[in-house]
Amino acid sequence: MSDRRITLHGRIFLRADIELVTGLHIGGAAGGLEIGGVDKPVIRNARTNQPYIPGSSLKGKMRSLTEKALGAPQTFRVNSNVYVHMPESADEYQRFRAIAGVFGTLPERNRFVIGTPTRLAVRDVQLTHESREELKKMRADLPFTEIKWEAAIDRVTSAAAPRQIERVPAGAVFGPAELVFSVYTGDGEKADEVAGLFLHVVDALGHLEDDYLGGMGSRGNGQVKLRQISISARRVKEQAYNEPEPFGDAFEGLRALDRDELKKWLATTFAGGTATE
Repeated sequence: MSDRRITLHGRIFLRADIELVTGLHIGGAAGGLEIGGVDKPVIRNARTNQPYIPGSSLKGKMRSLTEKALGAPQTFRVNSNVYVHMPESADEYQRFRAIAGVFGTLPERNRFVIGTPTRLAVRDVQLTHESREELKKMRADLPFTEIKWEAAIDRVTSAAAPRQIERVPAGAVFGPAELVFSVYTGDGEKADEVAGLFLHVVDALGHLEDDYLGGMGSRGNGQVKLRQISISARRVKEQAYNEPEPFGDAFEGLRALDRDELKKWLATTFAGGTATE
C-alpha cells in the first residue's frame, strides 16, 4: 500500500435489535461511595439516566471473538493485563485481515504502515421505546434495572462475601443497533473484494450470540440474540451518494440469513470498483 490515496466506494449497513436472553451488565463509574450502594453499577446515559450498550463494548467484543476464532497472536499490550492483535508485517496483515482490515489497527506498527482507515463503525445502542416503557412500569430495584446478589464463599470457613451487581433485566431490547462498514480501497484493492470482508462482521455477530456481551458472562450474564436484522448498501458513483439498496427483507434472526447469497449480493453491488474509480 505505497499509494496513500484512499477511495470510498460506499457503505454497508446492518441494523438489528439486541434482545437480552439473560440480564446484562456493562459497567459504569459509580457516582460515589454510598452506604448500601451498588458495588457494580451499569453504564447510563447521563441525560436520560437510561442504560445503554456502548458501541465500543459491542465492537470490542466482536473483535475479541474474531481474534479467538482465528487464533491470532496477541502482539500489542494495551495495559498490564490486556493484549490484542496488531499486525506487524504485510504477511501477518493478510493472514488476519478479518481483524485489522475490518476492526482497524494502528496507522503504524513496528514500521509496518496500514494505508486504509478503520472500516467498521458501531453506534451506541439505546433501549427501544417499548422496553423503556415496560421497565418504567416494572417494580425494579433501580430505574430500568435490577439488582443481582452474588457471594464469594470461603472454601474453608464457608463465610460469604456478598456483593450487588446491577443488570438490565432479561427480556429488555436495545435497538436498533447500527453497524456501518465503509468500503474503503487502498493501493491495489478492489471494492467487491473489500466488501466481502463484511462477511466477517456477520460471523462475529454469530460468535457473540454463542458467547456473551458485557461483564461476568461466565456467571450467566449477557446472553443476547439479534432480531429483525436488515442489511443495505449505499454506493458512491460519479461522486454521487446513491440511495440505499436493501439485501432482501428483514431477517428474524442470524440463522435465517443466507451467507452465500449475501456474499453474491456484496460482490454484485460493488462490482467494478477499484482504488482509482
